[in-house]
Amino acid sequence: MKEASSDIKYQPFKGQQAQNLQQQRKIPTQLNLDAKFKLAGANIAGIGVTKDNRLFLCNQAGNNLYVMSDKGQQLATIQMDGKQWGIAMEENLAWITLQGINSIQTVDIVTMKKGQPIKLPENCYGIALVVDQIAVGGYGKIYIISKTGDLKKTLDVRESTVHSISVGLKHQLYYAQANRGKSTLKSVGLDGTFTSISAEDTYHVIDVETDRIGNAYLLEFNAAKFKLFSFEDKSIKTMLTTNDGLNKPYGFAFSKDFSKLFISNYNTSEILVFLCK
Repeated sequence: MKEASSDIKYQPFKGQQAQNLQQQRKIPTQLNLDAKFKLAGANIAGIGVTKDNRLFLCNQAGNNLYVMSDKGQQLATIQMDGKQWGIAMEENLAWITLQGINSIQTVDIVTMKKGQPIKLPENCYGIALVVDQIAVGGYGKIYIISKTGDLKKTLDVRESTVHSISVGLKHQLYYAQANRGKSTLKSVGLDGTFTSISAEDTYHVIDVETDRIGNAYLLEFNAAKFKLFSFEDKSIKTMLTTNDGLNKPYGFAFSKDFSKLFISNYNTSEILVFLCK
């Protein structure tokens, strides 16, 4: 397996990872900018959100992982073993990919203590928790590993780096490959079966996230668009653009109660906070 991060023309770094939208009851019809704040010198990719709306912000500009309030107050800085890319949130743990050193590392979200890095077969990007295992994106591959790092299976998704992974209602894996200029929304099962979700084209999707009622949210980093795929009518709707403040967005996450949306503007080191209605 060869590392191939240099094929990313625009250097897209994934945000996020799939958040568990436990309390969602409906989809947002309006997203209104409520606040924004900067982390000077940081380039934020993945965003993890706790139940009390603390933000764990993955930083590609250095080894510092930032913990912030949803109002922009810095609560902690954790020195990780490498630059961070994607993040998956569990009850008391954050699972974080360290793309530059082919590893994932945990952080206890209560004590803020980090675990030992777990080595992976290659550069790792997107990450999600699925059926007590971990799905991690590499170059054209999704690796399914145990929480101790044992490789269980490898899913071949072809051609491009997997920057983001999200878990669907039936444990299928939605994935984003930002190097692909044009693509369609699709998923792969743990048995390797592919499913086409939408025939509508999307472009340079760097982050994807599913919700508890079957919808999917997509972030196009180059066009700076945030989109919703509606499970009900199978349509894709643009919800946010550059007019709403998006500027090379690389990652996003919803709060657990689905009342807020957080988006990282990679180039400007900004976090945008939207209220969902």
